[in-house]
Parts: sequence; structure tokens; C-alpha cells
Amino acid sequence: MIKKTFKEILNIDDDDYKIIEMIEKDPSITHSKIAQEIEKSQPAVGARIIKLERKHLLTKQVGFNIKEVDIKTAIVFISTKDVEGVVTKISNCPFINHAFKISGEFNLLCFIAATDLQTIEKLVDVCFRKDPNVINVKTNILIESVHDFVVPIDFQIEKFDFHSSNCGPECNMNMNLPKYQFTRVEEEEE
Repeated sequence: MIKKTFKEILNIDDDDYKIIEMIEKDPSITHSKIAQEIEKSQPAVGARIIKLERKHLLTKQVGFNIKEVDIKTAIVFISTKDVEGVVTKISNCPFINHAFKISGEFNLLCFIAATDLQTIEKLVDVCFRKDPNVINVKTNILIESVHDFVVPIDFQIEKFDFHSSNCGPECNMNMNLPKYQFTRVEEEEE
């Protein structure tokens, strides 16, 4: 079996490869600097970057860098009888920063971030442990990130009602479970 390279799988050439590497090392690098390095014009570099973005090989993600910010982050492994049901339930959840379908003992992995561990634990209880389709939940707290890792954050997490026994706004929980009642602050008209 011949092993394919990333270049072959992603259908990119040496210049695209170098552009991706340079932007990964320094996201604020200018097109001019890249053009100088790969010996292409600045407009040619701009066109290649647009092509790479359209192919989803270059993306921007806004969030906090776990390595640099003191936000509590949990990696939650879930074993469930109904993967699609849980995925549907958490698909719009502002408290789940990332979610992955995985294979092995567990079939879902989620990242949850909050300012304190009690909020994370309460969310895990409400969203997963109380779900009758969930067989097992394992929560690990991230101590330190070795590499830069950006996690998007939805500030709705700050409105989580710790004393409630159900889930948050826009939640896809089963209809028979009550939802958190968050108060929305309406902008005053001038």
C-alpha cells in the first residue's frame, strides 16, 4: 500500500504547502512577505490564499487560547445508545465548544469551557448524565495545554443558572425537560 502525502490528499502544490506553513507559524504575516519567500507576486499569493480558504485549508477561528488564558476546560467523553440524538441535542448549545464523533469505548467527545469547575460539572450532569440514552460519561479537566489551542467561547455560559435543573437557551433538549430561563437584555432604543 502506497501512503499518500498531505499534498496529495489535499491536492496542493509546494507553494500552497509553504503558504499554509508560514501562516500557521505567523497568522499575521503579510502577503508581501509570503510572496518574497515563495518567489511569487503579491496578487498571486492573495489568489492562492483565497483558493486555500475556499477549499477550507485556511480558516480563522476566534476564541481563547487555552495555553494562555485561565479558563477551566473539560474534555467530556460520552457513551450513548443514540449518538445522533445527543448530537442533535448539543448542536446549537452555547456551552459545548467543540464536539466530535469518535470510535472506541465512547462515541462522543465534547469540550466545555467555563469560569469555574462547578458550572462545567452542572452542565455535564444536566446535558449528559440525566439523559436516559447516555450509558457512561467521563470528564477530564484540562490542566495545561502543551501547544496553542484556540477554543471558541459563547458568553452565554456566564448566564448559566447553577441552581436550575435543566438546560440553556436555544437548547435542543427533549421537549419534556424544562429549559433554563435566561433573561435577555434588550438594547434600549435611542
